[in-house]
Amino acid sequence: MMDTINERLSKFSSELRFEDIPPEVIDHLKRVMLDCYGCGLFGSTTPWMRIYRDVLESLTDRKEATIWGTDRKTSVIEAMMLNGSAINSFELDDTHTDGIIHVSTGVLGCITAFAEKTGTLSGKDFLTAAVLAYEISCRVAAPVGMEIAHQGWNNTGTCCPFGSTAGVGKMLGLTPEQMGHAMGIAGNWAGGLQAVQFASMAKRIVPSKSSEGAIIGALLAQKGFTGIEDIFENKFGGFYNCFTDDVYDVERTSGDLGSRWELMGIGLKFYSTCRSKHTTIGALRKFRDEHPEITPDDIAKVVAHTTSITHKYSVDADAITSVVAAQLSHPYVCSVTLLEGNAFIDQFTDEKIKDPRILEFAKKVEVVSDEEIEKLPRHLRYTVKVDVHLKDGRVFNLRESFPKGHPKNPFTHEELLWKFKALAGKAFSDEGKTDGIIDAVLHMEDLERFNDLTELLSARG
Repeated sequence: MMDTINERLSKFSSELRFEDIPPEVIDHLKRVMLDCYGCGLFGSTTPWMRIYRDVLESLTDRKEATIWGTDRKTSVIEAMMLNGSAINSFELDDTHTDGIIHVSTGVLGCITAFAEKTGTLSGKDFLTAAVLAYEISCRVAAPVGMEIAHQGWNNTGTCCPFGSTAGVGKMLGLTPEQMGHAMGIAGNWAGGLQAVQFASMAKRIVPSKSSEGAIIGALLAQKGFTGIEDIFENKFGGFYNCFTDDVYDVERTSGDLGSRWELMGIGLKFYSTCRSKHTTIGALRKFRDEHPEITPDDIAKVVAHTTSITHKYSVDADAITSVVAAQLSHPYVCSVTLLEGNAFIDQFTDEKIKDPRILEFAKKVEVVSDEEIEKLPRHLRYTVKVDVHLKDGRVFNLRESFPKGHPKNPFTHEELLWKFKALAGKAFSDEGKTDGIIDAVLHMEDLERFNDLTELLSARG
């Protein structure tokens, strides 16, 4: 048999047991999932998700899985799409640094919906599948995140179908051979365009859609349907051939399985903007704290030095026409941070993005690609240098490398709970329900029925 990436990942996925997973990996993943269940519940309250929900619900009368934050169920496919998109709906979701993927957006809606439909899983069963979904997604993306992004593809939509497939395939008990065929089928759903990032509501729904292939691919493989066996390395239309012009790293993707855990590189977001803006926000918040005597009116201009991909991901001050655009705009983010001291959900509303004072200050911000930062190792890709020029001629040179929530600058337990409650509280006013979700996720291995959690994620009862 060929020693392909697919064969290695599929064998590992089929054979992994809960007992094989280190406790620190389980603990980290539970924190990530709790955070992103909160993101999804908040997302369910947004106007764009209500439109998406109305359209998808009109297409089916199946009642297989919960639409989070509501009292309704829909088909497993549509629940996957709705809940995954809700996680991504306000720039609050997790990020794997090297892979540039929002892993929960790509996999958590999918595996949660499929587990609920199955109806027979314990918390341990779900955690085992979830570890695979997150780990395989991160491994596929980790060595090529920058290449995929520069090519114009949506990293999450291209890489996460493979992780979702591993998770769904694990729940189905697929053999290594069946898992390999499922991967080779699901890979055909990989995709999504980066151009969606900058202004449209479509930005919210692209990344989770591709994991539809995980459910269909795994179910087909279970019945004997075959897929592309060398899906990753194939030189004519294989995954890395198409998305990166044949750039890949076999060992980073499929080496040291079970001893090196790529998912430990997933970080959380403390601000509701594109992750590449977070070090800038952090640096400016520290500047405000350290220099309370300096007001925004004292500032002549702000220059943010970033990587070239972060520069590409920035919307100019005169192009802030929507909340999505504001969340992708370095000038807007700098403006609200210096004027209001934060860049969380209250700073991104239809009213705020039209505020003349915020928009006028945003024009003082310049974003430049910095060759020194560009040459740093990929794990330092969020590094920024921010120069704050005052009208009196003084210049403050700020630098930040690890955004709040990054594994090297993690949330405290209190911060994790604060963010979850702040977001989930927008969907549920009952603190008993939000406390129940926290307890169920952080002690998931003790759940005899995983569906006890999905009931808590609903507005039923």
